[in-house]
Amino acid sequence: MKDLFKPLNSSLELFQEKINFLFFMIEMLLFLIIVILIIWIYGFVRKNLGIDKQTKELEKIRKIIEKKFNE
Repeated sequence: MKDLFKPLNSSLELFQEKINFLFFMIEMLLFLIIVILIIWIYGFVRKNLGIDKQTKELEKIRKIIEKKFNE
C-alpha cells in the first residue's frame, strides 16, 4: 500500500519545491525593488536638497561669475 502512493507523493514534493522556489524568486525580486527604491529616494533627496557634488560645484561657479560681474 505504501508503494501505491509513492509516485503521487514524489510529484507533490516536486510541485511543492517549485512553488517554494517561485516564492523565493518573488521575495528576491521584491527585495531588489526595495533596494533600488531606497537608492533612488536617497539620490532624489540629495539632489533636491542641494548636497550633491554637482550642485555644490555649480554654486561655486555661480559665486565666481557673480563676483566678476559685480566688479
